[in-house]
Amino acid sequence: MNRRRFFRTFFAAAGLVVLYCMLQKLSVVGAGIGWILGIFSPVFTGFMIAFVLNLPMRGLEKLWDKSGLWLKRIFAKQKRKNKNGASGPKDVQPGKVSRVLRRPMCLLISILIILAILSGVVAIVLPEIGNAVMLLVDGVPVWMERVKKWGMEYAEAYPVISEVISELNIDWETTAKSLLNLIGEGTIGVVGSTFSSVISAFGGIVDFVIALIFGIYVLLNKETLSRQINRLFRAFLPERVREMVLHVARTSHGIFCAFIAGQCTEAVILGSLCSIGMLIFRFPYAAMIGVLVGVTALIPVVGALIGAGVGAFLILMTDPFQALMFLVYIVILQQIEGNVIYPKVVGSSVGLPAMWVLAAVTIGGGIGGIVGMLFAVPTVSVLYTLLREVTAKRLEKKQKEAGQIEILQKEKETK
Repeated sequence: MNRRRFFRTFFAAAGLVVLYCMLQKLSVVGAGIGWILGIFSPVFTGFMIAFVLNLPMRGLEKLWDKSGLWLKRIFAKQKRKNKNGASGPKDVQPGKVSRVLRRPMCLLISILIILAILSGVVAIVLPEIGNAVMLLVDGVPVWMERVKKWGMEYAEAYPVISEVISELNIDWETTAKSLLNLIGEGTIGVVGSTFSSVISAFGGIVDFVIALIFGIYVLLNKETLSRQINRLFRAFLPERVREMVLHVARTSHGIFCAFIAGQCTEAVILGSLCSIGMLIFRFPYAAMIGVLVGVTALIPVVGALIGAGVGAFLILMTDPFQALMFLVYIVILQQIEGNVIYPKVVGSSVGLPAMWVLAAVTIGGGIGGIVGMLFAVPTVSVLYTLLREVTAKRLEKKQKEAGQIEILQKEKETK
């Protein structure tokens, strides 16, 4: 056995031993993986933020380039009008300034656009939810009086119930002491949980700020980062493997971008349909609930139901019958959205048939919940596209081989 084969055999045996130990201690391995992911979570979040911000930033950069060409033409005309041809104070060349400011300004505008959208949603939704909570607080005593009155009437109609209530032997002193102890323990628990929640929230804010800064650095230097990764692939990977990895990365990038665009389009369509239908049927809070349903519809298939639940709660504060009618309407709209709009809009944007979109959402939700639903459709679309390409190549290769065999058979027959 030569040295190369020896090292291959040694590392294969060591890998099998490590795999066996990992299978014996799955809980420890899971905890270790979670710890590592927790450390690198700001980096992963930063890449996700950069990916999302890159979508509007690319469009703004195209507009910036078009406006730069327009400015160049204007300055060229101004220079022709100058008789001497010398550069005066009005002959400032915008090319260098435009190239320097292009990326930072487009990135800043992208961040401001997303913040404006989020602020608009919060400004529309939160005040109405606050008003609904206040209505609930004011309406609780009225509801309690109604329940009490109904109970008295029901007890008069059915004397057996009043007899059962009178026979109940309740030790109110012991009950009061138990209630006080429960309140004390609950208060201590609430204080402790509040303190831990504040600490975790502060840590989450710090991680988000770090991730945002990292994502901004990635976007400002994305061409340099792409060249560095390409050089690493050229240095350490065979050419065939490098081309395959780059092809998978390009395919994944295109499909995920199309998925985000399709998901946002579908959310706008669903929110608009919800608002229009509520205006037609004269439901209250039409604009606010439409915005809420559209925002929660970013979660595939089931997201609109979350917004519908909050909307039904708000309508319940004013008219319970209208809340019931709203639930019937939103269930019908959800069926149309889940079986017609979502597969057509999102499925066509990522190149995935409607049947496989529904299958991906179902399986992804069963595996990873809401996060699984979010990533299931683009992931399945990437696998579907790559499998379709490999299948087409293999079929083409088999057809060529079959054609060559037929040619050889014909040559034998002619001889």
